[in-house]
Amino acid sequence: MKGDIHLDFFPLEISVLSADALREYILREYFSYGLLKCRLFYRGIHDIYRVNADEKEYFFKVYRQGIRSMEEIQAEVDLLNHLKLSDIEITTPVTRHDGKFISQFNTANGIRYGVLYTSVGKHEFNQIEETAELNERLGSYIATIHNAWDKYELGKKRWNLDAASFIDNSMDAIRQFSTIHDFDLHFLEEVAKNVSDKLEYLTVERPQYGICHGDIYSGNIRVDANSNPILFDFDFCGNGWRAYDISMYAFPFGMGCDETKLKKREERKYQFLNGYNKVRAMSQSEVDSITLFIPFRRIFNIGTLYISYLPNTWGDSAVIRNVDEDIKLLQKWLELNPIF
Repeated sequence: MKGDIHLDFFPLEISVLSADALREYILREYFSYGLLKCRLFYRGIHDIYRVNADEKEYFFKVYRQGIRSMEEIQAEVDLLNHLKLSDIEITTPVTRHDGKFISQFNTANGIRYGVLYTSVGKHEFNQIEETAELNERLGSYIATIHNAWDKYELGKKRWNLDAASFIDNSMDAIRQFSTIHDFDLHFLEEVAKNVSDKLEYLTVERPQYGICHGDIYSGNIRVDANSNPILFDFDFCGNGWRAYDISMYAFPFGMGCDETKLKKREERKYQFLNGYNKVRAMSQSEVDSITLFIPFRRIFNIGTLYISYLPNTWGDSAVIRNVDEDIKLLQKWLELNPIF
């Protein structure tokens, strides 16, 4: 009938909130007055909007559906507030006028949650020259965060950064993807089994095992005017091995495998651990396990980040390219670092 509105919409996999509508929402719920700018800044697992208000910069994170529940996001907020109360400089969540941290948006494909975070630091980490002093400062800073979290009980509100989450779930996705794209599945199966077997020998007691940031790499670090590192983006935080948390920056997979890069990686690890051990001394067995977490994280990247989380953002063409490149580099990396 003429004038009827057809209410059957074609299903969506993901949604993107209007930056203009979000600007009005943030102005109303957080600030109430003044000029405010809001623009979509980055799309990845979640959507990040850059917000400028009261001559300050903030970032509003809109979490993707089905990845983080409200309880899990609240646990992330609580972890950050604990670090703030411990006088550790990190990004912090901002409260709305009603005292709540988490906003809720009813979109065409379901509820999405959002949190406003403070911006930190003055420079991107990659804009600063990497020095021994900076790496040592970062090591001490991360150890301070680990120590502070040892005084906090996370409970079951966040995931565990363990074999079940990083290996088993990722391999399930990898096996399904092998029916779409041809790659060396046998190689990944062997790596996954070898990593899982070695993880069984690692302790799950504090301080070697505890709350971790989960994604410490240069893209999640900024530097203040005094060259002090500051962490942000705690989306992956959960209980795990501290050697894993350290491995992401101190012994990075993405640095490459040529002789120059291998030497550079060892130098960075030495400098980072020199700073870390000044705050929390690691055992030799814990230090030795750092290398194990390179393939541990790589299986997670291939199966969970690339294959499970990002096809509807990147498309399969980008996923296939990343899967193939990571497998090739991981094969070369393990040839030069025979840990199994």
